[in-house]
Amino acid sequence: MSVLSAVLFCLPALTLAQVNLKPYDVSAAYAFTQSDLNHDGVFDRSELERFFREYDINGDGSITFHEFSNVVNENHIHNSDYNHFLHALYAVYDVNNDHYVNHIDFDRFFAIADYNGDNLLEKPEFVHYFSVIFETLESV
Repeated sequence: MSVLSAVLFCLPALTLAQVNLKPYDVSAAYAFTQSDLNHDGVFDRSELERFFREYDINGDGSITFHEFSNVVNENHIHNSDYNHFLHALYAVYDVNNDHYVNHIDFDRFFAIADYNGDNLLEKPEFVHYFSVIFETLESV
């Protein structure tokens, strides 16, 4: 999908996010470094699944806003601006806007970000996708 599609999918997340993410590509590159758990230069579906399991506290196959908030709070992130930003990201991941993030949402997120369709998110794809998301979230 195109960059425009990625932006359209994040429209439900347009909330007050007062976190300075500039330069966006540097923030996105940092996010990639934190997400590439095996440090092979690629964010793959197994790493995506690992994040999903971390947030799906009760293991029912969906991440509620409450579960997401609990994980954010457990990580000792007490800056309210940062919390607002992370909660806006929850809405980005909730692609179908049903107030649950499930595997369908994660698959759609992955497909949008994987613009060359090889089922892997190389660093340039990841950085490009999240740069658009970060800019969009910060501009509202």
